[in-house]
Amino acid sequence: MSASKLHLHGCRYALGEDVCAVADLPDLQGFLDRHQMIHDAALWGWGSYCRTRSSAVDIGLAAAQQSVAAFAGRRPIDAVVLCGTRFPGDVDGHADIVGRFLEALDLPAAAPYGTSLNRCATLMAGLRIAQALLLAGLHEAVLVAAFDALADEDTRLRHFAIFSDGAASFIVTRDLPGDFELIDTAVAIDAAAMRPGAEISAALTRQAHADIASRCGVAVGDVKHVAHNNLFRPIVAIKEQQAGFAARQLFLDNVTRIGHVSACDPIINLVDLAARGALSSGDLVALGSSVSGARFAGLVRMM
Repeated sequence: MSASKLHLHGCRYALGEDVCAVADLPDLQGFLDRHQMIHDAALWGWGSYCRTRSSAVDIGLAAAQQSVAAFAGRRPIDAVVLCGTRFPGDVDGHADIVGRFLEALDLPAAAPYGTSLNRCATLMAGLRIAQALLLAGLHEAVLVAAFDALADEDTRLRHFAIFSDGAASFIVTRDLPGDFELIDTAVAIDAAAMRPGAEISAALTRQAHADIASRCGVAVGDVKHVAHNNLFRPIVAIKEQQAGFAARQLFLDNVTRIGHVSACDPIINLVDLAARGALSSGDLVALGSSVSGARFAGLVRMM
């Protein structure tokens, strides 16, 4: 009996409706002075960021509804993995959030799962959870949706990225061909490095992707592009190349166009690479999110 194959369907994203210029941020020069950074937009990749006037849940629904519509009629979606760096409200309010989310998607009986705590790698953690649920035979089609919107505008600009409000979603199935084949996922962890303000690790990135390569026989050079987090351009370029990827494999355009959409960047970048014709059938894309002390990685093939 052949091994089951997993596929991604309906990869979509939604961004905050207000497009704002980084150059117009209040106290930009004060921020630069405090962090000893030069005012050079081209160097950092500053351009625009997106801000929503609604809520994180609303923008998450906007993306998820697109994914569900694209998948309509293929197979019943029987599980949903909601991913967020933060979930609004208290524990009692979570029931309302989940209930409204499922009802709005017309998935009243889908099993809800939630994942957090992995910061900007939360969506990639959700992908790994979906993979496990499907390979265990517990579900047939899993919707994964991540959403984030900042409540405090003062935290939008950090020393490593400019944050946008947004969401991304997709559906993972077993033995049902889709837009991308999910070849494998991996994670590399260093608990001692999970500290506020700590750097991301190129060594963990190398370890996670080498883990996938060892199981799948795929060399780093076989990958067409890396769909990574949209941190400032020099951070991405240095860390990903230290991990073994070449400059030609990186996709930096979205750093300037939209900035860092928290955990959603890998799927946003995958969607945009496909939309602009940068991928052909059979091309491999490495998905990856790094935070201090962790790298969550994946490998997909365009169908």
